[in-house]
Amino acid sequence: MNKLIKKKYLSKKNYQVLETISALGISLLTKELVKKGWKKITKTPPPENPYSTEASVREVILFSVSLALVSTSIKLLTRSKFAKQWDKLEGELPKNLS
Repeated sequence: MNKLIKKKYLSKKNYQVLETISALGISLLTKELVKKGWKKITKTPPPENPYSTEASVREVILFSVSLALVSTSIKLLTRSKFAKQWDKLEGELPKNLS
């Protein structure tokens, strides 16, 4: 597979662009999954608006913390796998990852 991808496309700049795009996509997907999970578990819509009269402050904080924990964990795992695959293809990694 390494021969299919030209070395010039495996630059540090391209890595950073693709990592940013994937992190954004993963963030959006994770938010939707957490929202669906919240709705399924609590049988109520997720309390996304802290000023809403329908949700308590406790629910808003719990939802926010859940979203942050799940989102951060998934992003870290995804970035780690992405960097390993990029390295496997003999691409240039940014200095902080090399």
